[in-house]
Amino acid sequence: MLDRAKTLWLSPEKILYCSLSAFDSLNFRGAIIGGEWDRLEKRFEDLDIYVALRQALREGKDWTDTAFYQRTLEAINRGEFPWGCADENDLQERCRKFEKLFQTIKNEGYKSQRELLTSERLADPLRSEDEITISIGRHGDMLFSNGAPRLAIARLLDLKQIPVKVAVRHPGWMLLRERLFQYAKTRGGILYQPATHPDLADVPASHECEDRFLMIKENMVARKGRLLDIGANLGYFCHRFENEGFECYALEDSPTELFFLQRLRRGENRRFKIVGKSIFDWSQVGQIHFDVALALNIFHHAIKTKDSYHKLISLLQKLRMGELFFETATEDDPQMTDAYRNYSPSEFVEFIMQNSVLHKAEVIGKAAGGREIYRLS
Repeated sequence: MLDRAKTLWLSPEKILYCSLSAFDSLNFRGAIIGGEWDRLEKRFEDLDIYVALRQALREGKDWTDTAFYQRTLEAINRGEFPWGCADENDLQERCRKFEKLFQTIKNEGYKSQRELLTSERLADPLRSEDEITISIGRHGDMLFSNGAPRLAIARLLDLKQIPVKVAVRHPGWMLLRERLFQYAKTRGGILYQPATHPDLADVPASHECEDRFLMIKENMVARKGRLLDIGANLGYFCHRFENEGFECYALEDSPTELFFLQRLRRGENRRFKIVGKSIFDWSQVGQIHFDVALALNIFHHAIKTKDSYHKLISLLQKLRMGELFFETATEDDPQMTDAYRNYSPSEFVEFIMQNSVLHKAEVIGKAAGGREIYRLS
């Protein structure tokens, strides 16, 4: 069941565009509304309030020389009350408040409205839910809807995460959410990997990938280049390592996982490449050098039959890689009963080194389930 009042935490850099209709969380409260309001036609960085804040707070330009100031003053002179301003003195005071807010967030960090209420720095309890507001388009785009000064300041300060409320979700996005929940139900109610989109954090997942991601990140030698994820599932590691600057390749041959992999990539506007086939059938194997390869809980499936075992040997001989992070099933795992080959993790590592360009191995830790993770180079 969707909690329409929930707060999402996300990077302000994910909010690239604005919704084309005016929505706020207090009046819409997570409503589901169709239409063309989610077209990507209006960039947040083009708003004159963002441009003015950047010019005044980063570049030292006088407020009076900004397009925002001039537009707001013109509206005041027409008898309107933009930003609650009745005259130019009010407008100048509003600009000073922007500057104070910038310095407060810079010095003290970003506080949610609920935190401000608890610390008695917010007097009106009704405003405790008045966070920066986004709306989510049919593809998962997180579109700015309300709270421009706070979002602009968060972006100018390069903050990692901010709290936001969702005013409106597009029916197309709700359909994808429902399909993902239904797919989870076919797996006992949980996904194999967590979906990285902030609005899908409520879909339960069986594998906590954060610990493995951090373990790999801390032990990898490469800091940029190409990364291959063999058996990418929903693409968790490609999402995370793209953030780290890698050019990622996601290999996934399951039609269901491939469907969600493609849509989740679009939902967060990622650039990683998707190869919708088994790595054994990928014609470019051996033609591309990968600085990093991930084989997490995937290679042991290939030693269950004689045919796939020999395909794995051929693959390992072709793969060009600088380092491999490897996790496998244990030899007493029930799924390995009657397998063509059944290696212990250390024996599997030796098998890989005998058939690949890799010659050194070390255990870098254990995943949550107790399986060892190796780094091979």
